[in-house]
Amino acid sequence: MSLELLAKQEPKIIQALYRLKSEVFKDGALTTREKELIATALSCMLKCDICLEVHAQRATEAGATKEELREAMTVAMYMVGPSAVIWTPKIDEIIK
Repeated sequence: MSLELLAKQEPKIIQALYRLKSEVFKDGALTTREKELIATALSCMLKCDICLEVHAQRATEAGATKEELREAMTVAMYMVGPSAVIWTPKIDEIIK
């Protein structure tokens, strides 16, 4: 099921999800940039193209460098093996 379809069928659930996201990604003990780098690494581990694109873009907008993105993805690779970073060409686009 896509978020788009879920938003049409269950808008309250999606609204709650986005409220949670807004709270989670606020600056706190970790900055928004750091949280987005974590989310980028997790996106690699979960092999979610859309998540990877969204969180890498948001990390970049929050000030993350290509080197930081690459290192976050390298941590994902260490945790789960090389398949965390060789499953999609999107990674090449992000860290070039």
